[in-house]
Amino acid sequence: MIMQYKFLSAALAGVSAFAVGLSAPSAHAQVQARAFEIAQQPLGPALRAFALQSGKDIVFDPKLVRGKSAPPLKGQYLNEEALRRLLAGSGLTFEGSATGGFIIRALATPGADARSGEDVADIGGVVVIGRRSVETPRDQIKRFTSGISDSVTVADIENTPDTTLPEALDRVVGVSADKYYGTSDGGYVSIRAFDSRYNSIDIDGNPIWFSSQNNRGAQIGVFPSSMVKETSVYKTVTPDQDGNSVGGHISLRTLRAFDGGGRPYLSLGGRVGRFDQEGAVASGPSMRLYGAGKATFGPDRQYGVVVGFNAQRMRNADKYGGVDAYTQVNGADLVNNSNVYADSAYDKDVKNLVGYAKVELRKNDGLYAFLSGTVIDDKRRQYLQREGTYIYQTNGRTTNFSDGAADFNKAVGQTKEYDYDGNRKAKMLGGGVDYQIGAGGVLTVRGNYTDFRNDLITRYPETFQFSNLSGHYDLNGDLPTIRYDNPAAYADPTNWVNRNTTASYVRDQNLRDKVTALRVDYSQNTFADARGFGFAAGASWTRLDRRYDQNQDNYLLPKGTTLRLSDVIDPGATMAGNAAIKMNWDRFWTYVYANGIKTTDLAPASDYALVEDVAAGHAEAYLSGDRYRVIAGVRYETTHDVDDTGDTVGGVSTPSHRTNRYGNWMPNIQGSYDLTPRLKLKLAFTKTIGRPDFADIAPGRTVGVDANGNPVISGSNAQLGPRLSTNYDASLEYYLKDGYVSLAAFHKDLDHETFNEKTVTLDASGAVILTRTTPLNSGSARVTGVEASFAKRRLEFLPGPLKRLGLTANYTWLDSRWSVVLTDGTVRSINSLRNQPKYMGNVGLSYDLGRLDLHLDYRVRGRAFTTTFGTTPAGDQWIKASDQLDLQANWRVRRDLQLTFEARNLTDSYTTMTTGVTNAIYNSVGGGRSYFAGFKYRY
Repeated sequence: MIMQYKFLSAALAGVSAFAVGLSAPSAHAQVQARAFEIAQQPLGPALRAFALQSGKDIVFDPKLVRGKSAPPLKGQYLNEEALRRLLAGSGLTFEGSATGGFIIRALATPGADARSGEDVADIGGVVVIGRRSVETPRDQIKRFTSGISDSVTVADIENTPDTTLPEALDRVVGVSADKYYGTSDGGYVSIRAFDSRYNSIDIDGNPIWFSSQNNRGAQIGVFPSSMVKETSVYKTVTPDQDGNSVGGHISLRTLRAFDGGGRPYLSLGGRVGRFDQEGAVASGPSMRLYGAGKATFGPDRQYGVVVGFNAQRMRNADKYGGVDAYTQVNGADLVNNSNVYADSAYDKDVKNLVGYAKVELRKNDGLYAFLSGTVIDDKRRQYLQREGTYIYQTNGRTTNFSDGAADFNKAVGQTKEYDYDGNRKAKMLGGGVDYQIGAGGVLTVRGNYTDFRNDLITRYPETFQFSNLSGHYDLNGDLPTIRYDNPAAYADPTNWVNRNTTASYVRDQNLRDKVTALRVDYSQNTFADARGFGFAAGASWTRLDRRYDQNQDNYLLPKGTTLRLSDVIDPGATMAGNAAIKMNWDRFWTYVYANGIKTTDLAPASDYALVEDVAAGHAEAYLSGDRYRVIAGVRYETTHDVDDTGDTVGGVSTPSHRTNRYGNWMPNIQGSYDLTPRLKLKLAFTKTIGRPDFADIAPGRTVGVDANGNPVISGSNAQLGPRLSTNYDASLEYYLKDGYVSLAAFHKDLDHETFNEKTVTLDASGAVILTRTTPLNSGSARVTGVEASFAKRRLEFLPGPLKRLGLTANYTWLDSRWSVVLTDGTVRSINSLRNQPKYMGNVGLSYDLGRLDLHLDYRVRGRAFTTTFGTTPAGDQWIKASDQLDLQANWRVRRDLQLTFEARNLTDSYTTMTTGVTNAIYNSVGGGRSYFAGFKYRY
């Protein structure tokens, strides 16, 4: 590992971006002698002192200086002469770097093993690990990061068809992508069996807060994969990281102006293609264009700029089908009083636009500062085009049932199209200052402000129906299928009549978060190759100012109105293949707006204004030797919530003001030991928390009375506390020349899990005087897991052409138990957590043919639990095991330009939810295959 000691700390930035200008280096100042005063000490600290006093970067491998001493140095010297005196008798020499600094080499082999350290990652503190290359191999990030972590880099992502961060992180061991609102698109991620609500995320050290109105899970699907240079998943957090990290913490690192030695850098990419499942409403090609760039300028290249963008539009349709409910008869799951959805679709049109800019400053007096700004505009139009045939099982209306198929009669066709218009916008402003104090201390200040809007408009039409249908359904296969006895009558839109018993509605949900965060840290002797005792301490404050407002306009057609499907669809359209619902329904809404009786529900019990302050402090001690490092510390977080909402009391909205405060101590002990120069053992014991979901603490309550006039309360619980997790981790890591092999094991015990529960208060005589149904911290969970990984960029030990192969592979096995508390207080045990697969695996193969390189990526996911459970196992909902195969081919036109071809989901995989005693289909969604061609340019 080559390390770069600067008297500065690392550039912590916003989003990676496209450079709009590259400045020429300034003329060198006249060389002069300067005063040095460096005491006799180990060579590593002596070189850091030289960097501080000379104002020059020093790049070296810590193994080269380990065990070596430097003589005292005092007087006026040129930089080169001073460095020669410090290196005298060490067997080392130096050469100039591209940035005007110095690179330390072994005297006998001045170029030996330079490549392995050029790309090493930033550890923090006074030390900045030298990135002589802009790209950082993930094995180097993993090796030199405190704690247990895994990463994915922009270089890894560019060799896959992944366009969003959930897709990219789905390939990291122990991580799985969770779908967005029932579609095939990834929107969130789970870490080690815990979904996004239990985890935290930052970008360049500043927190990210892109959650929904219901829970705390960050919607990182709005982040394009090109936005970040490196994404690290910390499976064990250190005391300075957010305590809301039961599963782990995700840290995004963007491009820095001083990466790559400060040399100009520009990366551009673009692609255009189609999905084999085109949308009917939003049709046309999908495309993406992105870029990132940087430059340094000014005296000694002390100023830097990073800018960039991502612009993409994806248009496709998910195939959709399912069954609402089953009745269990003689050990079989039979459709009963339920819709069977067939030949339905999720039509999608997603636009994502991101812009980013950052300026940086580094000065010779040990100061680093930056200011960054990011704007995200993510628009998602979804059209759920759904036809359900309502089938009865009783009175002979279902016959000839066998193996998930049956004949039916006297069924009712029901069709409609839901419109979801989502708009997520974010503005982020971040800044920071690093100031070095002495040879081994650094004061770090970070601050940021985020303004996030998440607005959703839902248009929900009343159903069109066609009665007395008969035919045959089959629930086998990826999607249900229905064959009607009279397809011509089914296809005729004049036979479909609007039910007009309940209102069509337009629901408007507006969420706005304003997040302010400030953090101050000091560390002493905690850099990567520090020896002896060190310490770090800091404090942070984060305020969430959240406003959620919901209202709904209802439109009920006058009694006696007969509205047929043929009146509101395109002329000539029919229900053959359900084509009539797979189109724009604006004509329906124009009719309803003009003729419906409008009422408005302001939903005061759903609205809330929440201010949450989290103040935290941490302190930890470091003990480091030649082969070991131990970190022992503690973090304390206090959370204060102030909530204003409306309770519905006797049908009347009443203002409600509620507060809550809780504090948590989180001890943290971690250590690493180099069993050999290549074999590292890491151990950790940590405690973390998971704050309650917003839906459980913020909305209003409904207050009524029972038959005896005693109050009955249902709704949220503002006094809810956090979930508490105790975590045990171990990792054994062996590092190869250009890769690694690792095996990790972990165990987590989670207490105070949250479930809705009914409780009663009795008087002295035992009579019920109060009934509450609210969330309580009454549940628990535990999970044990094993993660195995292998990564090697080239298998050079193989014979002949096979040595051009590269391989990455990982496997995660999870064993968990969730103690679910039902409303009546009964406890059930489920052998899975929310969205947790039983196992996860990824295999990536690459082959270098010179100008052509190929990448094949395969992923597999075991059976996973959803978030829905019943009073018995028959009511639980699971996700079937699935797999996916992706391909990318790159043709190098010249050194800096490649042409690309990508194929995604070649296996045409579906996400299928099951339920019942036979794992019958509940819901199934398939995104189909996609094919894209594009380019990648690198300067």
